[in-house]
Amino acid sequence: MPPREHLLVAQDPSNGKHRQTSSMAAQLDAKDAKPYAFKRVDAYDGGIGAFATRDLKRGEVILHEPPLVTATMATLEQRVAALDEKTRKRLFSLCDWRAERQKQPKTALGVFQANGYPCPTAREPDAAGVFLKFSRFNHSCKPNAHHAWRRGERWIFATHDVAEGTELTTHYVDLFMTSEDRKKALKERFGFDCVCRGCEPTPKLRVAFSDARRAHMRQLDEQIYDKASRGKHEAAIRDVTERLIMLEEEELDSPAAVARACDDAAQAAAHANDRKTEREWLERARAESKLCEPPESSELEELEKRLAKLGV
Repeated sequence: MPPREHLLVAQDPSNGKHRQTSSMAAQLDAKDAKPYAFKRVDAYDGGIGAFATRDLKRGEVILHEPPLVTATMATLEQRVAALDEKTRKRLFSLCDWRAERQKQPKTALGVFQANGYPCPTAREPDAAGVFLKFSRFNHSCKPNAHHAWRRGERWIFATHDVAEGTELTTHYVDLFMTSEDRKKALKERFGFDCVCRGCEPTPKLRVAFSDARRAHMRQLDEQIYDKASRGKHEAAIRDVTERLIMLEEEELDSPAAVARACDDAAQAAAHANDRKTEREWLERARAESKLCEPPESSELEELEKRLAKLGV
């Protein structure tokens, strides 16, 4: 389902410093073992959601698909007009919640704002794309799926072990905002009230505690690089360790989030010329990255190069 007032709508967690192995390749095209199915979700006014059709392991590929179309604000109308009839029909089968509530015809802009994800390329760094399947994954403030834009496709991975029958969710907004701010952003941009287990079902005291913890994690993230660049390498690594603990407590310890934090620690150790510690953190970053990257991704290759420079 996922707007902003231009095309880059939903959060892309693969942006930033971070980012399966060949053994994964066999499962990617196992069409008879599709790990998800769509069905109606009462919590979102009868909207559609994706559900696990079997138990999934942390880091397992759920889906990878190319966009129906990518565009910028400048090229949107032209790109949509050039679509063949089948693709155009698929595009307009997706939600345009503003048009639907006003009982108006759907528009290409409305569909993109309700469903678009960043799909940057060298020629179009601000391009967004719409995905027939992944656009139907709902939001949660404690998501169990991570997505990344790699090699012209959106890749979706399980962030934790997921039991059969569980809804598969991603996130549309910054998870480190307060619950109130997340709800406000989701209502304004996507037109729904969030009732996920990270917000509604928990007592207000627990929500307040969660908000404080997420705010502290944001603060830690912002100060780690600053400490490392000012020579406070041990303090920076302590902040990484604290952030990793809190990520787990908040159930936000996706492989991508853990890999990014470990990479931060490795960089802090590199600033201190502590090759042993740098290598330990890089090896952990590599292990986690293999659970949130497609085979032979450039991000994995870069980690391998950095480890090779450190030697055994």
